[in-house]
Amino acid sequence: MSMGRKQVRLSLGELHEVKQLMGVLLAILSFWSLAALDIGSQSILLMGGAVATVAFCFPRWVARIPALVWRWAGPMILLFIGIDFMLHMPAFIPPLVRMVVLLLIYRILAPRNLREDKQLILLCLFCVVISGVLTVSLLFAFQILIFAPLAMALLFVICILDRGKDVTPCLIDWEHFEWSQLIRRVWCVLDFRMVVLCAAMFLLVVTVSSLLFILTPRFDMHRAIPFMELNSKARSGFSEEVALGEVSEIQEDNRVALRIDVPALDAVSAMPYWRMLVLDEYEGGRFRVSPSLRTKPFRLFQESRELRSPVIPLLQRSGALWTFYMEGGISRYLPLPGDYVGLRFQKFQAIELIPDLHVLALDSVGQNVFSYQVEDLQFNLRFAASDEERDALLEPSPPERVDEYASLPYPFTTLDLNLRQDSIEVLEEINRNIVGEADRDVLAYSRAVTDYLWEQFAYSLRPDMDYRFDRDPVVSWLETGSQGHCELFAGAFILLARQAGFPARMVVGYAGGTWNTLENYFVVRNRDAHAWVEIYDAATQSWLRVDPTPGRGSSDPELIVQGSMVLESGWAAWIDSLRIQWYRRIVNFEQRDQVELALNLKDTLRAYMTAIKQVLREWGAAIQMWFTRPLNLGSMLPIILIIVVGAAVYGLWRMRDLLWGLLFRMLRRPFKLDPVRRRASRLLKLLKAAGIQSQVVADLEAIRFGPEQSLSEVKAVFARARRALK
Repeated sequence: MSMGRKQVRLSLGELHEVKQLMGVLLAILSFWSLAALDIGSQSILLMGGAVATVAFCFPRWVARIPALVWRWAGPMILLFIGIDFMLHMPAFIPPLVRMVVLLLIYRILAPRNLREDKQLILLCLFCVVISGVLTVSLLFAFQILIFAPLAMALLFVICILDRGKDVTPCLIDWEHFEWSQLIRRVWCVLDFRMVVLCAAMFLLVVTVSSLLFILTPRFDMHRAIPFMELNSKARSGFSEEVALGEVSEIQEDNRVALRIDVPALDAVSAMPYWRMLVLDEYEGGRFRVSPSLRTKPFRLFQESRELRSPVIPLLQRSGALWTFYMEGGISRYLPLPGDYVGLRFQKFQAIELIPDLHVLALDSVGQNVFSYQVEDLQFNLRFAASDEERDALLEPSPPERVDEYASLPYPFTTLDLNLRQDSIEVLEEINRNIVGEADRDVLAYSRAVTDYLWEQFAYSLRPDMDYRFDRDPVVSWLETGSQGHCELFAGAFILLARQAGFPARMVVGYAGGTWNTLENYFVVRNRDAHAWVEIYDAATQSWLRVDPTPGRGSSDPELIVQGSMVLESGWAAWIDSLRIQWYRRIVNFEQRDQVELALNLKDTLRAYMTAIKQVLREWGAAIQMWFTRPLNLGSMLPIILIIVVGAAVYGLWRMRDLLWGLLFRMLRRPFKLDPVRRRASRLLKLLKAAGIQSQVVADLEAIRFGPEQSLSEVKAVFARARRALK
């Protein structure tokens, strides 16, 4: 049966069918890789994926498309591409990707010759590579491992079909195509030895590519190539303007936002606050960054790879490194929970600094993961106020607005209520009931307001209140609500504090997280998105963190309540640990890591060579000692044993036919155990594999399938077969 299977060959039409279907499969893989890009082309990608799936599963439907369609499809696609480029320049990556998608759709549907098959492979390769470069995703490694062998197999089929320029095109009969029949035919011709060889070659290619990746020198570029950077939109809760409920919407998203390599587990507090953005201005249920903070002198623009801070004293510095991996599309503001000694990026980076707010931002929101390192990071409960803030907030009252639409300069925006008089009276009444008239202590006031909010309201992502169009939404919630989300608690605290004369501002970021026990790193998810408050303490000239949302610990802002760390394990944690390995070893791989890896490899090889030399020396000393010892039975026993075992093995090999014959006669199973037939079968396979057709083949077939013969009777035929093979 196996001999007959080796003679099966695919017809020319079946090879063309395989070629067409493999090309469609490559296109499906390409559309899958492009789905990770946020370029506003999801509809065309979905269309391409649907078309490719139909073309793969039902190729006869594609064959029924009239030839007239292909005559007009090319010019129409070119017209669409030209208009798309003109409308979206200078940002040409999105129209370029859409162009490739349209060309792929055209290529998988229209009839293809060998040249167009190669164009299809190049287009698919472009899709996979551009997606990997722009997203730096772990999925890219998986996709490229699928793409490479599939593309190599398609090129192999193309080479088989390439028979010169004079070959007439082959028309595939898709009307009589059957998937089951093609699969059976391909299975029959499949040579597993070739599969193993191809797998070994692919493994070799992967190994060489990995070595080249490790050994290729790294270069520090002052800026990334501009056209290879795609910008995205920040999550609604982490932009310069946040409406009530936008941070809470993110809490329903369980995707990972941050992965943090920390020096040790005890370096993270039980409730870490990953501070990102400060919003100082409030109007009508929306907190925003005021116009004065958006420009100089509060906001500084520079291009740098490393930032140094002299805030932490020398005696408190340990050199502990924190590595942050922030997923794409989160925000252009970086999580910085407190003071630090130094901050380092992978390359020179255009950044924006707001020193008065202790906020750091990139120039745009990236699509791919962004990593940076922080040295000696601290978790601040208080942030020191700047000289400008201290001087301005010493004034007894903020300046008046020029008109109702004008914005106050910072830091007076942290005292501005911008409410109708009736709303201010509601806040004044609540403050009077909470703390009275004369309490000017920030800590006492913060505890009192937090206790009041916790007594009157419960936490919920679905707040309830009676909306009134003539009343501010936060004030309306204070009057009629019973439960609310973190923005309402923070917003209510801020409005009450400002009415009482305390400058206050909203802070958004993440609070909490989990610990991955498999790779020992901290995980922060979008569900950990949170909003809290910073209130100005004139006594210490600092901004004090207050979290008025229930369930976050004590109402005393200076009392840090320690809790248990949530640990992650299981399959989900294992899969996520693969991503952190990808970020550590591939995405974050730079010249310093390259040198360290090379030194480790050098030390390992040197240790192995030392161990091998030591073993060889021991063997040499043992052999020398054996030869120098007097001969006796004890010293000769190992040599005698080796000679006896070798002679026994050689004798069994020489007598193998006799032993097989004995077993054959004992069990009486001639067709499987007859040594004569077995040797004839082996020789037949070798002769047919070598393409030898002669009388000796017929003689061997007679021995294999004919009457039983002894070894002495067929010895001459076997000898002729061996000579034919030579």
